Amino acid sequence: MFVRTTMLRALACAVLLPALLSGCVTGRNSAPAFTYTTPDPAKGVVVGTVFERAVFEAHGARFGIVSSDLAANKDKDLWLSSHAPAGQVSLQNVAPKVPTGKGSTFALQLTPGRYRILIWLLDYGSRSKYSESSPKAIEFDVVAGKVIYLGRLDANRFLEVASIHDNFEEDIVYLKKNPLLANASIENKALEVSEWWLKDATGKKLLERNRVN
Repeated sequence: MFVRTTMLRALACAVLLPALLSGCVTGRNSAPAFTYTTPDPAKGVVVGTVFERAVFEAHGARFGIVSSDLAANKDKDLWLSSHAPAGQVSLQNVAPKVPTGKGSTFALQLTPGRYRILIWLLDYGSRSKYSESSPKAIEFDVVAGKVIYLGRLDANRFLEVASIHDNFEEDIVYLKKNPLLANASIENKALEVSEWWLKDATGKKLLERNRVN
């Protein structure tokens, strides 16, 4: 069973990753199409925040989501951005508050099923730098009629590493500013991921050097 599951995951990545990358290169961002604006009882809602830690200018971080159902993968090429789109709340931390940086809330209304956070990137202006494969399958389930909190999708520009963690107490204040979520029951289903590096990440190289020394 383990071998079969591993093979299926590898196949999913092989099929879905090129689609996400092509969408990123063209600048396509389908998240607004799934933004929670009109309640649909047949669908579920996922919420959270995307934050980019940056000492200087935060140019933007994005996380790519796909449906784990390859046969009905209608929601592929869905990107969450640290730049707040229309209808979302901007987050901005300036010194002395730490970590410094910018971010955004998100609230997506999706067809019930299992979804996966497959990749993330940092915008460097003329190019984007993509992540390595995630250290584990990062999956969540969307249930009709429920609102679930996925966590803070946290990108560190200096180290070029991301994490996903429970930041519910702080994030809920921003999320509740959305009128549709103000009185909603939000279930905390925060994902836990650490040390998700970009390819050839600066921070990873520094850690390796320190370990040698």
